[in-house]
Amino acid sequence: MTQRALIVDDDIEIQLLGQHLLRRRGFEVIAVAGLEELARQPGLLDVDLILLDFSLGEFTGFDILQYLHDLRLNAAVVLLSGCDEDTAQALLHSGRSKGLHMLGFLSKGQLLKRLDTVIQPLADRETSPTLEALDNAMRQGHFFLAYQPKFGLQTGQVVGVEALLRWQDPRCGLITPDRFIPLAERHHRIVDLSWHVLDLALAQQARWQANGWALNMAINVPAQWLKAPHMLATFDRIVARHSSRLAGLTLELTESTGIECLSYARHVLSALRERGCRLALDDFGTGYSSLIQLYRLPFDELKLDRSFVSLCDEDREARAITLAIIDLGRRLDMTVVAEGIETREQHDLLRHAHCDIGQGFLLARPMPSAQFDAWYAAQVKQKARALA
Repeated sequence: MTQRALIVDDDIEIQLLGQHLLRRRGFEVIAVAGLEELARQPGLLDVDLILLDFSLGEFTGFDILQYLHDLRLNAAVVLLSGCDEDTAQALLHSGRSKGLHMLGFLSKGQLLKRLDTVIQPLADRETSPTLEALDNAMRQGHFFLAYQPKFGLQTGQVVGVEALLRWQDPRCGLITPDRFIPLAERHHRIVDLSWHVLDLALAQQARWQANGWALNMAINVPAQWLKAPHMLATFDRIVARHSSRLAGLTLELTESTGIECLSYARHVLSALRERGCRLALDDFGTGYSSLIQLYRLPFDELKLDRSFVSLCDEDREARAITLAIIDLGRRLDMTVVAEGIETREQHDLLRHAHCDIGQGFLLARPMPSAQFDAWYAAQVKQKARALA
C-alpha cells in the first residue's frame, strides 16, 4: 500500500523539494502552507508522514501537534525547520508527551542529505494490514490483551487493570493499535472488535477470579457499540459463556466519539449498570460534549485525559484543569482515574489532590497475561509478607 505524506511549510521552495524527494521514495505527497488549510480540511492530516515547519505565520508547529492530538491521529512527524536546537527539542518533547510519533529534527539545509536516515523507521515498518487480514485475525485468535495495572494512589496497591488490545500476526509480528484501529473504524469493524475484546476480557477475568484475584477489568468501548443491533442480548450471550462477575468489569466510553442520542445511550448504559458493570467516561475534558454527557449519563468514574496529566507538573493551566476535574469528580461522588502518569512529580500532585486511581509508565507498563500473572503474584506475596 502506498504511503502518504504531508508537507506543512509556507516556503514554496521547501514544498517543491520535499515533494520531489518523497515522491522518489514512493510516497503520495500533498503540501499546505499552514494551519488554516488544515482547519478547513482536517482529512489532509490522515497520512503516514508529516514534514512540519515550526514557524507558520500566525501559528507554530505546536498548534499542528495539538491538532493531531485532538483528532487522535498518529502520523509520524519530522520537524523540518530553521528554528534553533532548543526550540526543536521543546517541540519534539511536546509531541512525544502527547503520544505522537516524533521521528526527529531536520534543519532545512539537511533535507537532501539526512531525509532517508530520519524516515528510516517508516521503511522498517511492515505494510499496513488489510481488512481481510483483520477479519482473519479475529477468526484465528491472533488478537490478545495486554494489561496495564491501575493503582490506588492513596494506598499504592493494585486495584485493577486496563485491557489493551494487541495483534500478534504469524507473519508480520506485533501489529500496534495505531495501525489496525483506524482500519477497523474505516471499514465498520470496530463493533466486532469490541465484542472480541469483551469475550477475551471476561475469559481472563474468570481465570483470575478462580485464583482468588479480585481485580477490576476495564475495557474501552466506542459509542457505536451502544447502537449495535440487539446489543444487550448479544452482551448477555457473551457474558453467559464465562463465570466472571460483572461487578468487576468497567466499561470505558470514549467521549470523543460523540453520542447523538443521549436518551437511548442512557437506556443502554443503565441496563449495563443494572447488570453489575461500572461505567467510566474516558478522556474526560477533551470533547465538546463532556459536561452534558456527564450530567445525563449514569457514569461511576471520570478518567482524566493524559493530555492534562502529562503537563500538570510543569504547566499552570494544565495543573488547574487537572485539579478542577478531580474536585468535580469528588463533588459528584465519582471515582477519578488519571492515566499517563510518567513522573514522580505528577504522581505526587495527583495523590495530594486526592485523585483515587492512577496508571502510567511510572507505575507499570502494559503486560501480556503470563507476564502480568507472574508480576501480580509477586505483588500479592509482597503484600502478604508486609502484613505478616
